[in-house]
Amino acid sequence: MNKKMKIFISLSVLLNILLVGFLLGGIVGLNKNHHSAIMDKRLNHIVSVLPTEKSELFKQKIQQLKSLKHDHKKQMRLARKQILQAIEQEPFDKNSYQQAVEGLNALHQQQMILRVNIMAEVAEYLSPEERKKLSYLIMPKKGRK
Repeated sequence: MNKKMKIFISLSVLLNILLVGFLLGGIVGLNKNHHSAIMDKRLNHIVSVLPTEKSELFKQKIQQLKSLKHDHKKQMRLARKQILQAIEQEPFDKNSYQQAVEGLNALHQQQMILRVNIMAEVAEYLSPEERKKLSYLIMPKKGRK
C-alpha cells in the first residue's frame, strides 16, 4: 500500500470512530435534560389526576425510583467504561466486549424490573378508572398500537 492509501484508510477509520462516539454521546447525554423535563411534567400530571392520599403514595414511590436510579448511576458508568475498554483493547477480544455489553444490559434489566415492581405497587391501590388514566399518562395514544 502506498502512503496516500494508508492516510486515507486511517482518516476513514478515525472519522467512523468519531461518528459512533458522537451518536452514542447524543443518545446517552444530550437528551438527558429534555427527557428529564418531559418525565417531570408527565409525573406532575399523574399526581394531579390521582386523589390526595394516593398521590402521596405515588410521590413516595417515584422518590424511591429516583434514589434507585441515582444508586445505579455509578454502576452504569462503570459498565459503559468497561465496554469502551473492551472496544479499545488490542487485539480486539469479542468475548470480553460481549460480556461487557451483557453486564450493561443486565443492569438495565434490573432497573426495569424495579420500576415495574414499583408501578405495580402503586397500581395495586388504584381503582380501575384511576389505573386507566395512569396507563394513558404512562403510555400516550401514539405509543399504543
